[in-house]
Amino acid sequence: MNANNPFTGDPVARRYTRGRPYYHGAALDLAEQQLGMGRPRLAIDVGCGTGLSSRAVRQRAERVIALDASLAMLRSAEPTAGVHYIAADAERIPLPDSTADLATVGSAFHWFDQARALAELARCLRPGAGLVVYTDAFYGNLVARASFGNWLTGTYLPSLPRPTRHAYFDPDLAQACGFNRSDYTQDEIHVRLTRAQLADYLLSQSNAAMAIESGDVAADTLRARIITGITPFLPDDDPVEAIFGVRVWTTTRQP
Repeated sequence: MNANNPFTGDPVARRYTRGRPYYHGAALDLAEQQLGMGRPRLAIDVGCGTGLSSRAVRQRAERVIALDASLAMLRSAEPTAGVHYIAADAERIPLPDSTADLATVGSAFHWFDQARALAELARCLRPGAGLVVYTDAFYGNLVARASFGNWLTGTYLPSLPRPTRHAYFDPDLAQACGFNRSDYTQDEIHVRLTRAQLADYLLSQSNAAMAIESGDVAADTLRARIITGITPFLPDDDPVEAIFGVRVWTTTRQP
């Protein structure tokens, strides 16, 4: 069953575009090291959202077909030469069998029905083609602001709903659906954020999106609450270093 994905409306798509840090290149660099892949002729970027991931894939592939179930997210995607956006579910990819040389899923796999999505990805990929699933994680780790994480995890996050989602890629399920054994690696990236940018990032997360879309709180009200909460840790708007985790799973299509 699909998880409860709150990224469906135009306002949340705009908040996502404004607030999300660009980490996709770093994740795909890790994937390239694991897969040792050359330059794919055709890559599919599944759950592409507003196209941040698709632009990173395009730098590494001749052509990208970018798919997302949300028309609102696709409307916020920046047009990019060589990237073709299509509205489609991960569980029903509108491509012929054995078409693509690479499939990527960035920060979206937890919203899919994993069994159906993996079966579709295996169907669309050529034998030996690579699959890259990756995501980021932020637990409030700010350089020289150690107590911020306590506020984030102890005060802010418990005040918001937690959308139902499938947290991790399942390597055993991937093998059962037609992929080889998976490799996993993780790293971290440092992103410099001002107080306003950090607030916009938190506002772009799924728990904030769910609270706003359900009508529990207005976006402006929640953003003001976030600014109030983080100001004691960032009393001015000088940038701070936020440390994001990057998790990457890679595998290849069985013959």
